[in-house]
Amino acid sequence: MHTHKPQKIDSEQIYPCPCPRKRGKLKPIALTDAFGCDRCSLLFELEDDGYSLMQLGGLDSQRHMWQWIGKWQTIRENNQQALPEKALMYIASLLFFTLIIVWAVNLKSALGIPLVILLFTLLVLLIWRLVVIRRRDI
Repeated sequence: MHTHKPQKIDSEQIYPCPCPRKRGKLKPIALTDAFGCDRCSLLFELEDDGYSLMQLGGLDSQRHMWQWIGKWQTIRENNQQALPEKALMYIASLLFFTLIIVWAVNLKSALGIPLVILLFTLLVLLIWRLVVIRRRDI
C-alpha cells in the first residue's frame, strides 16, 4: 500500500524512473546528489530538502519535479497548472458558451453549420488533449 506523504529520497537506493515511456531504473551517481536512468539517459538532481527530484536537461525547457510517495508524484510549482493547460481551459469555456449561443440563436445562415462543426471539432480536440495530459501525469 502506498503512503501519500512525501518520503525522503535515499541517495543510495535505486528507484524506478519517473519517465513513463522507458520504465528504467534511477541509479545513484557516485559522489553526487544525482541519479541517472539506465534506459532514457536522463539525469535527475536531488533537491536540498531531500524530498524532491528535479530533471536536468531534456528536450523541453520545462522544469519537471517529483516527490516519492511509494511511487513518483509530479510536483507543480505553486500547485498551478501550466500555461497551455490554463489556455485550453479558457478556450474550452469560450467554445462551450459560443456553442450554446449558436444553438440559442438558431442561426439559419450559411455560417451556422460550419461554425457548429468547427466548435465540436475544437471541443473534441481539447478534451483529447486534457485526457493526454492527465494520463501523462499518472
